[in-house]
Amino acid sequence: MSPQPDLLIRKLIEKLTDRDPRTRRNAAGALRLHGARAVAAIPALAKLLSDEDPRVRMVAEQALDRLRAGAA
Repeated sequence: MSPQPDLLIRKLIEKLTDRDPRTRRNAAGALRLHGARAVAAIPALAKLLSDEDPRVRMVAEQALDRLRAGAA
């Protein structure tokens, strides 16, 4: 069983489903900066690849690229 992400990462993951696209985009960008610490966010970030806002999709893709590279 994998350990639970720390409180900051959990809060950022929660923000990925916020109504405001700026909040979702900022949360994805923040998760990108946390690298391996944020790998638990990969499934939630993957859902943002179909977000209605193109900027959210772009930042989510960047975050996924960084997190997947760090997890490899």
